[in-house]
Amino acid sequence: MGYSIDKHRLKKDGAAVPWTASPNHGGKLKPRFLIMHYTGGKSASGAISWLTSPKAEASAHLVIDRNGAVTQLVAFDTVAWHAGKSSWNGLVGLNAWSIGIELVNAGMLQRNETGEWVNWAGNVIPPAEVIVATHTHKKTPAGWQTYPQAQLEAAIEIGRALKSAYDFDEVLGHEDIAEGRKVDTGPAFPMISFVSRVMGGA
Repeated sequence: MGYSIDKHRLKKDGAAVPWTASPNHGGKLKPRFLIMHYTGGKSASGAISWLTSPKAEASAHLVIDRNGAVTQLVAFDTVAWHAGKSSWNGLVGLNAWSIGIELVNAGMLQRNETGEWVNWAGNVIPPAEVIVATHTHKKTPAGWQTYPQAQLEAAIEIGRALKSAYDFDEVLGHEDIAEGRKVDTGPAFPMISFVSRVMGGA
């Protein structure tokens, strides 16, 4: 059966995925976009804990772990606070227009004094999970944690279910709608093939 949407909740094989409600939301949503993010950390539990804390003043509709496990935080007909200051094609404030998915990924990396790859929080990422690339909005190369296949396949299947349910117009990265402020999902994310498969390509 795979993924499906029922009453704005995500289901897998007919059963609702785990739900951890975030208080960080507001207003009704009729999505025109799907916005992809990375969490900037190493664990789904850490991301979920933060995105469900009132202190965060941020949330997303879904968090997808590196093994493909999914947790829903906000219903798909409700505005989640994932985009921040953002704009796209004349629209300002993309929270009001989009579903936000967070992928567990450490994001942009640099080498520490011992040569290990670390993210902003000092989390060490194994070299086998790192590519070196220059972001479209940056001038110098950096390390980027890659996205495992299980996570990507779950995100694609979920994206297709969301497209079927809400018929949104586009799939975008946070970097597209907050240029100069955000760099997720970054060059390690296969955006072109992801968009093609979510929007109905082979």
